[in-house]
Amino acid sequence: MLASAATGTVEYRSMTEAVRSANGMIEEYIEGKAVGVDIGKKRVTVRLNSLLDQYGETEPPEIELEYDHLVVAVGCKVDVKGVPGATNSLRLKSCDDARKLRTAIGECFEYASRPDVSGADREEERTRRSTFLIVGGGPTGVELAGELYDLAEDITRPHKGSYPRLRNNVKVVLCHSGSALVPQFEQPLQEEALKSLRRKGVEVILNTRVTELKDGYAKLSTKKFDKETGEKGRVESELPIGLSVWCAGTAPVSFVSQLLDQLPDSARNADGRIKVDKWLRPQMNDPSLLGSVLVLGDAAACMEDDDFLPQTAQVAGQQGAYLARLLSRGYDLETTPPALPCTPLSPCDIFYDPMLTEWLKLRGLEVASKFSFLNLGLLAYLGGGEALSQVQVGEFPLFAYSGSVAFVLWRSVYLVKQVATKNRILVTFDWIKNSVFGRDMTRF
Repeated sequence: MLASAATGTVEYRSMTEAVRSANGMIEEYIEGKAVGVDIGKKRVTVRLNSLLDQYGETEPPEIELEYDHLVVAVGCKVDVKGVPGATNSLRLKSCDDARKLRTAIGECFEYASRPDVSGADREEERTRRSTFLIVGGGPTGVELAGELYDLAEDITRPHKGSYPRLRNNVKVVLCHSGSALVPQFEQPLQEEALKSLRRKGVEVILNTRVTELKDGYAKLSTKKFDKETGEKGRVESELPIGLSVWCAGTAPVSFVSQLLDQLPDSARNADGRIKVDKWLRPQMNDPSLLGSVLVLGDAAACMEDDDFLPQTAQVAGQQGAYLARLLSRGYDLETTPPALPCTPLSPCDIFYDPMLTEWLKLRGLEVASKFSFLNLGLLAYLGGGEALSQVQVGEFPLFAYSGSVAFVLWRSVYLVKQVATKNRILVTFDWIKNSVFGRDMTRF
């Protein structure tokens, strides 16, 4: 729901919950960034978050933490692919990104409403200042385009919106290097996504790469094919813009690279992620350390049915629940396959719980099962009360819808997936509030 938060459809606090209050089982929580690891000594170096910047703490301290099992769930970062100027684009990977984007969007509308561009002869500049370029036609880019369309429709309403004079100036441009949007979906839904966005007025540019971003414009390179001559080429162009958001491509974070330097070469995937086995364990140079490091989510390259699992929240969520079961049940992760302690397959250890072990034996769980991803489908919002829904259970498709029915399903699923009942109530209230009063364009 980051795209919704970035455009004011929901508030940040409505969809977030503090770690300390969300799980009372957490004995200690440390707010910081892992900046180093020594897998031989089982230590992680953590740089604590800088707090009270303006009141005393200048350089946050670093501490070392010892571990028995290290769960690496650091995600990934946006990959700008070396495009000049792309580092200055906004992102949409975290709540901080959404907050920055929301502020920037509001400032763009205010910038386009200044007196210096109010005249009829300044129409072109006014349009440039309120043009939003989204790079990447995956689910993130498509949902952001839909949310921006909703925002523009809301705040430019005559006599009701905050910026009615910009009604004919706001432009949303979605640039995608592929030939179809949301390639994760089935082809009919890909085509519907394109039709829906274009019907709303979103300018979708396919087969196009952004080659450079500068203050006020973007350089584009579009793939062209002449059907008569069969010649292929590229056409270069410039697009005046007020704001760009990079939603294309991912790359590993620095902590993953540090971890890979201490693992065998076979653990490094071609895209820089960490290869893991069926129990989410990377290979180790020292066999006695097997199972001491566990990797999940976007940082892990996990094979299933001769293909790598996609880098989605659905995969990461299921992997997190799977690892929680492995650790809470006390499996000996050094053995292959991991087995319960005090069995013929694994010796006893200090965490041995005889009652739990016997109960798991009765359930046939003496040996840990391999991780298996259950694909439940995909959802994506298109704006204007329309969405895409591709629902399945594993390899068995159930139904695929687009339009208002899919939109109801999209909202229902995201409402149920909120952390707590409080969040579900707050998100519902945000939706009702925006429908009645419109979006709040206040900037902080």
